[in-house]
This record gives sequence, C-alpha cells and structure tokens, in this order.
Amino acid sequence: MHNRIKRLEKLVSDSASLIGRLTEENEVLKKQVELLGAARSKASSGSAAARELADFKDKLRRRLERICAKIEKANDGQPELFEEEDGQ
Repeated sequence: MHNRIKRLEKLVSDSASLIGRLTEENEVLKKQVELLGAARSKASSGSAAARELADFKDKLRRRLERICAKIEKANDGQPELFEEEDGQ
C-alpha cells in the first residue's frame, strides 16, 4: 500500500511538471501563431487580393447605401409602410 502511494505521488509530480512544460510550450506557440498571423496580414495588405477585397467592400457599401436611400424614400412616401403595429 505504501509503495502504491509513493508511486502515485511520483506520477502526480511527474504529471504536474509535464503539464507545466506543456503550458509554457503552448504559450510560446500561441505567440508564434499571433506573430505569423500579423506577418501574413501585413504581407497580404498590399496584394492584389487585398485591393480586390477593398474594392468589393466599397461597391457593396455603395449598393447598400443606395438600397437604404430607396427604403427611406419609400418610407417618406408611405410612412406606415415600415412602422410597427402597436399590437406587436
């Protein structure tokens, strides 16, 4: 019985130290992933794909602005069209 307790204590001790090392390695890996992500973002920010994405976002924003303007115009002509009913 005494030997089993000693063995369990050793296993717990070894496991704790292993968990500590793994935790440290995990932190290092997290930092490396963050750095790689930042480098990737920085490298791709000047690429053609990034410019295409920015152009797409601009076109989409302008389109949404036009749709919102049409909705507002329709609402000005018929205010009750987009208003909620009192019962809802």
